[in-house]
Amino acid sequence: MLLALGAIHAAQAQQPFDLDTAFRTPISERYVNSILPQADGKLILSGRMLFPGALNEHLLVRIEPNGELDPTYYASSLGGGKLRSWNGLAYVGANSTVRRILPNGYVDPSFIGMNTGPYFSSGQGGDYHVYPDGRVLMTGVHVLSDSIRGFEGFYNLVWFTNTGYLDTTATHRQCDGSIDFIHALPDGKFLLSGVFTSYEGQPAGRIIRIHPDGALDTSFNTSIHWGQAYGCHVQSDGKILAAGRFQVTGDPDTLHLIRLMPDGTLDPTFNNHLRSAYHSYGGLVPWGGITPVPPLGLLVYGAFTSIDEQTRGGIALVDTAGALLDTYFTGSGCGVYEYMGFPYSSVESIAPDPVNGGFYICGAYHGYDDGTVNDSTQRFVSRLYGLDVGVQEPQAPWPGEMTLHPNPAGSSTTVQFSSAATRELTLVLRDPLGRLVHTERLPYGQTAHSIELTHLPEGVYLISVEGTAAPFAPARLVVSR
Repeated sequence: MLLALGAIHAAQAQQPFDLDTAFRTPISERYVNSILPQADGKLILSGRMLFPGALNEHLLVRIEPNGELDPTYYASSLGGGKLRSWNGLAYVGANSTVRRILPNGYVDPSFIGMNTGPYFSSGQGGDYHVYPDGRVLMTGVHVLSDSIRGFEGFYNLVWFTNTGYLDTTATHRQCDGSIDFIHALPDGKFLLSGVFTSYEGQPAGRIIRIHPDGALDTSFNTSIHWGQAYGCHVQSDGKILAAGRFQVTGDPDTLHLIRLMPDGTLDPTFNNHLRSAYHSYGGLVPWGGITPVPPLGLLVYGAFTSIDEQTRGGIALVDTAGALLDTYFTGSGCGVYEYMGFPYSSVESIAPDPVNGGFYICGAYHGYDDGTVNDSTQRFVSRLYGLDVGVQEPQAPWPGEMTLHPNPAGSSTTVQFSSAATRELTLVLRDPLGRLVHTERLPYGQTAHSIELTHLPEGVYLISVEGTAAPFAPARLVVSR
């Protein structure tokens, strides 16, 4: 039956976001909440995962490009939380703190366990941000005992050095509850969300904006008095999309996907009232994240089972005005997985596939239905096709080719052209989601051009040449440090 399903799927035209049935994991339980694709096609997973033949759950693993467990990666007992890439290493949330992991899966000994340093004791874990130099800003509820600098008691926003010690040069911050979500902004500020009514003694809604040093940005105020954000996206015009659960003063409904104006007020031009049903067990986040996929719209994901009375199992597409789209995700999505008598069906995270150009999703589910194929063997991690599926390759060959040296590259790479450009063109870099990340003018007559990469995060990028016509075939660049 599985072979027949695969043959049917292969025979039909594939569409963006269709399930790639060549990938599946053997994980039997319990959940995967964060995923970090690697340039070689392997994936680092964080969560609570039981593999066939194992006696205990793994918190951090690496799997092969086909989904099988990679036995060469040390299965650390640390992990379970959010993953972040940094300089060829990985940060992972672990036991209410953050650890740094080497490429082989072992803990980086140059970054101490935060609780082993002076002045800090972890409490309730939250979220974290990694600075370019490896420093960490962590949220939650934690205890500081730095009497020398006057930080004693419970703190909710705590800075650490790039070696894991409490940063004694920072001003750590407090609220009257917990901070559970952090999102870095391009100007160095942060959005924070959690369960609190005041921050540093000042009244605060459930989403606040702070300056780089942690001081409250009083020019941003929301009227959210209940709930919190679990994911967000900041538009180029400064408006903020937030996913989670919210109750706003003056509105009787519980809202799940909202858009805020740059000053924090609710944007009346956005559909802030998408209705949804969702599983309410096991602490699953009903609306957990937002990933833009221009020009199609916004991917939203979480533990919802329907939106506006239409079946959507953990993942859906909405337009930029907040209306549900039925162009994709027309199947039932994630299948229900039962654990200890409770139903789970959720997508916890989405990550671009740097090798194939699609997307990986992870969460707590058994089976996935994309509307064309219902693959009951999918488990906890799945691969979806990208936006370029079904786009026909040009029939005529490219007039010229370009190559990259080195590739993978660290701080810079040189583009070599097979022939000189006959006009002034533009060299363009885009990320796996098609977003423009870098442009440079390319003077005519050049056969080589160096590109600085220090401002780009690790990942895979597509380099193309734009002008009156594109005379060179696009090239794929891997940035790895």
